[in-house]
Amino acid sequence: MSRPGNAQHSSARYVPWVTHSVTDEESLTDMVWANAERFGATIGFRRRVDGSWLDVTTREFATQVLELAKGMIAAGLRPGDRVALLSGPRYEWTLFDFACWTVGCVTVPIAATATPAEVEWILSDSGACGVVVETTEHRETVRRVVDRLPEIVWVWQIDGGDLTEDVPAAVAELTALGTQIYDDRAHERRLAVRADDIATVVYPDGDHPKRVELTHRELLSEVRATIAAHRELLRAGNSLLVLLQLADLPTRIVSLACVYTRTTLGLVPDGDDLFTDLGVFRPRVIVADAVLLGQFHDTARAKAYADGNMAVFDTAESVAMSYGARGGTVSLTLRLKHVVASKVVYPKVRAAFGGRCVAAFTSGEPLDVSRVNFYRGIGIEVHGL
Repeated sequence: MSRPGNAQHSSARYVPWVTHSVTDEESLTDMVWANAERFGATIGFRRRVDGSWLDVTTREFATQVLELAKGMIAAGLRPGDRVALLSGPRYEWTLFDFACWTVGCVTVPIAATATPAEVEWILSDSGACGVVVETTEHRETVRRVVDRLPEIVWVWQIDGGDLTEDVPAAVAELTALGTQIYDDRAHERRLAVRADDIATVVYPDGDHPKRVELTHRELLSEVRATIAAHRELLRAGNSLLVLLQLADLPTRIVSLACVYTRTTLGLVPDGDDLFTDLGVFRPRVIVADAVLLGQFHDTARAKAYADGNMAVFDTAESVAMSYGARGGTVSLTLRLKHVVASKVVYPKVRAAFGGRCVAAFTSGEPLDVSRVNFYRGIGIEVHGL
């Protein structure tokens, strides 16, 4: 619900991201409203719905964040409350991340692949009072441990229940709940958040890992440093597709950098058909890990072998690795071989990435140097996060 005469509450605090410094009044949500006001028609996201990728403008995203935030206020969440996100990478994750920050809450990411013991430890140690789960299976995991977690008051499910369960979808439920909350109340909560307030609690891999609390200032600094290091990739007009869990902090930071720079962001909820998602989305940049990039390389080789092009692929692969290793200092012979391979073989390999990909961000274990050189040789630069 909006109320006339309160436009001042919706105005964004805009600070250019070209500086890494963060003022005391800033928070992670400022750029959402700055983008909506100044570049409202820009496609900020593409979200996968029933196999199709639908555009979401920066203005639509800000509206959805606000509606969800009002629902969280209506539900009774207070500034400083901690809300866990147990989900794979998907549009709703980012929506909840920013909605929680809008109302002054703290998000606690949990990977969709976490074991029940890991889920219980993180929920207990973080002091979360609310949980957003993705699936019925995740909800069942929480149900089994909730009796030992008296702090848990709310559990919302992104996908809703199946035909045998009367569980509403989280976004729709909270949006409906917030219809009686005035917009300015949510904006007042948002503008009260300061740079040194805690934004998220993250947990490294391992048995009973120690939590790390990060402030809005710390995340904003990391986001701006990432943007500064990759300005040609993270900018309006480019697109980025995330293939990793957002519980991975470097992946989450580069995703936030996309929101801030208006780089069109897509999040793949599952790996059921990655090549179809890549072909439809056609990203300029992907976020993957060494395992995935290794699998893509091996799949390209296997396909060439199956088509009877073993010798051609092996030669082109060797040329790519040599070319990638030498950078700009290549012999005329190698350059000519690379020109031929760039016309005959490499376009087929790049087609598996959608045909437009020029870079890949990796998180976790670094990619083998030979594969880094291979990808550089075919025109896809690999950057570690």
